[in-house]
Amino acid sequence: MTHDPQAFGPFGPSDEPHWLAQFDLASWGIEDVAYVKPLEQDGETSYGIYAADGTELATVESRDTAMITVRQNELEPLSVH
Repeated sequence: MTHDPQAFGPFGPSDEPHWLAQFDLASWGIEDVAYVKPLEQDGETSYGIYAADGTELATVESRDTAMITVRQNELEPLSVH
């Protein structure tokens, strides 16, 4: 069986709907991860904790506190630089 390389997109045959198109990628992992991002305000750094869809969950004073907070809520922390 041979395939025409022109007929394939990056995720499979281009003439078939792809499962990624069937839901919003922003919600991917929303229940499994939280993002920790440094924030600058008035010359001081704090750390925002965000859900996978970008919803701000909390702001804390240190990166360590952010990571601990995320883990205590049974989520996987990911850093955003």
